[in-house]
Amino acid sequence: MRLTRQTRLFFDASVLVAGSHSLPGGSSLILEACRLGGFQACTSAGILREAEENIKESFPHSTFLRFLAILTEIAWDIGPLLPVTQIERYFNVVHPKDAHVIASAVAARAEFLLTLDKMHLLTDHLRNSDLPVIIVSPAEFIRGYYHLHEEYPSALPPRRVQP
Repeated sequence: MRLTRQTRLFFDASVLVAGSHSLPGGSSLILEACRLGGFQACTSAGILREAEENIKESFPHSTFLRFLAILTEIAWDIGPLLPVTQIERYFNVVHPKDAHVIASAVAARAEFLLTLDKMHLLTDHLRNSDLPVIIVSPAEFIRGYYHLHEEYPSALPPRRVQP
């Protein structure tokens, strides 16, 4: 497997929230790589709404401002809300509340689904199912796949220090 600037990374709400809140974390690092054009960032309108609601409810306003910066500084491919029939296809492999994440990642033709949801998405059952997307945490992506990028190490930005 070889990764390029066209490699499609689908971001779950948990990674968007973490990347907005913690600058030195793996979520922020991958978002920065997307901002610099190292990968194609993908998500869905529903996931953006979920991330925004979570941030507004549980984090300081500075996190929301970083979230807005992430939305404007990265060239996102944002998928639409999917019809229920498309989401229902995944009820047999994932908890129904997270089926929209899998359905959206597949619809976006993403190679990777980045998530921090250990309870529902980062499960052995889901990882071993026959899905056309690799489900990993940001740390797993960095450790296990990032070095496969054709421009490695230049496409991965240096770690930033949180102000």
